[in-house]
Amino acid sequence: MSRLTLCLLCPSGKGPSRRDRRVTLLAEVADRFVNAYGVPSLGNRSNPVDELFYILLSARTPEVNYVRCYRALKEKFPRLTDLAAAPVPRIARCIRDAGLANKRARQFKVIARTLLRQLGSNPARGLRRMRAEEAYAFLHALPGVAAKSAACVMMYSLGFDVFPVDVHARRIGTRLGVLPEGLDHRAAQAKLPAFVPDGRSKELHVGFVIHGRTVCLPRRPACERCMLADLCRFGRAELKNRGGKHGQRRGNR
Repeated sequence: MSRLTLCLLCPSGKGPSRRDRRVTLLAEVADRFVNAYGVPSLGNRSNPVDELFYILLSARTPEVNYVRCYRALKEKFPRLTDLAAAPVPRIARCIRDAGLANKRARQFKVIARTLLRQLGSNPARGLRRMRAEEAYAFLHALPGVAAKSAACVMMYSLGFDVFPVDVHARRIGTRLGVLPEGLDHRAAQAKLPAFVPDGRSKELHVGFVIHGRTVCLPRRPACERCMLADLCRFGRAELKNRGGKHGQRRGNR
């Protein structure tokens, strides 16, 4: 399992046996994702400071909007000192299309000032020097940075084997039967990493994102062309149900 994620997010929790069927299942899922998709960056940034703002803009925001807002933010405030000194309304105008612009602008200004005050003129270097526990505690303490956002920065930009649970991971994990039905986001983030094989966090997370955007959609998932259909209890039931309905329609002609 992703032991580092468990250590950071659930220090008192116990992980499952390596032989747990859910660990074995997600190892197979990761293999299939890598074979089909590789492990692309998905536009994420190698610089942890850039990645932090990129991830915060992406929360509950359509991709086309948060990518546009991030570019506008970087063009208007190319240096962190520019962002730290900017009036909140000016920041908000750059990120209006991402939603909650005023709230996010206030958070971004505080984050920029905190990074500079606590980590100096090169906060990216300061973050890279931190141990996993230090980086997680620091990031999670920043305004607006939840466990998933902190884990994304750590995984994409700092190279730690931590597993962020986004909407795609939660949806697909539930459909696969790894997660129980009805978990909220916090509960899913606390539970799913326990079944992620060590060293496979990024492969699996990126695969979940791509698969969730293109195949395992929230509504009307494309189970008929899903590479995981034979592993997925939801997919098997859905295909059986669709086949039955198709047969009924044919029989009624």
